[in-house]
Amino acid sequence: MTTLKQIASMAGVSISTVSRILNSPDNSFATQEVRDRVWRIVKETGYVPNQSARELKRGRSAARPSSNGSISCILGRTRQLDDDPFFAQMSRAIEQQALELGYAVHLSYSLFDIETDTLLDKIESSRADGAIILGRFSSDSMNFLEKHYKNLVYAGRNVIAANCDQVICDGYEATQIAIEHLISCGHRQIGYIGETANEVRYEAYCDTLRKHGLEHSDHLVSNCPQNGPGGYQGADKLLTQAAPLPTAVFCATDIAAIAALRRFTEANIKVPEQLSIISMDNIELSGYVSPMLTTVGMPIVEMGNWAVRLLIDRINKRHRLPAKLLLPNKLVVRESVAKLV
Repeated sequence: MTTLKQIASMAGVSISTVSRILNSPDNSFATQEVRDRVWRIVKETGYVPNQSARELKRGRSAARPSSNGSISCILGRTRQLDDDPFFAQMSRAIEQQALELGYAVHLSYSLFDIETDTLLDKIESSRADGAIILGRFSSDSMNFLEKHYKNLVYAGRNVIAANCDQVICDGYEATQIAIEHLISCGHRQIGYIGETANEVRYEAYCDTLRKHGLEHSDHLVSNCPQNGPGGYQGADKLLTQAAPLPTAVFCATDIAAIAALRRFTEANIKVPEQLSIISMDNIELSGYVSPMLTTVGMPIVEMGNWAVRLLIDRINKRHRLPAKLLLPNKLVVRESVAKLV
């Protein structure tokens, strides 16, 4: 069995550094490069803490040995975690919570890669007890997942039509909160940057404007991917087609908003003096850009923690009916929205 000492040696850091990285409540200890290196080794070696030793150290008797179970973490809408900080944070929370409960996350992959023979071999050899899927996925993907895993949990921003456990923060409600905040600040011309087809955030944007009798015009909407490149592209499109610019823009994700902020800055548009920006997710980076993003926060760590607990409960047959756990959204007011009234 792999030990902390071995992981530290392989990562080229101290044992205490490894321990503090694995137990950091906000994944902030050490640099990202060191954190990623340690977690990669943890995943590759299948390290699981010795639960008996942990209990003895805490002054308790060891109730049960480590389960040495394993789970997989699967990306639904994204090819790799670097493309989506929201799910990257959630994935790390899942790894930490799984370790705490005696499970290892042996395999992480994207549903975009399921046709490759190499991945299929890895899935078979990992023999995971279950899997957590991050983000929406197609019915074809569900057929694949049900074929390879007996126990599944979905975690994301929207309820999906699938017969599995789900941990959700409501993307429709989060968008409503964002648009209502802009309106309360006096904004009446509000743009949208994000996907529009089968997207509840776009539906909520339209519905909330309609509710307040405000303009919903195509020239205020940039249909684009909800990632960094998409946000930059969406802002560029708005600069071209919206004359005059709206006074505020809702971006479907923080990472899209950060990229849009860059494009508007390049165009000498001052945020928030000339254009306010609001988004949703509250990823770590949203509080470090200038101006800091006003956003609707989702409890990313708690979503990951609950997904692990639900999955382990499912693995141990503690519940049989598909559960849906809805976690609350919260407005985080910072600097990127100006008050017009």
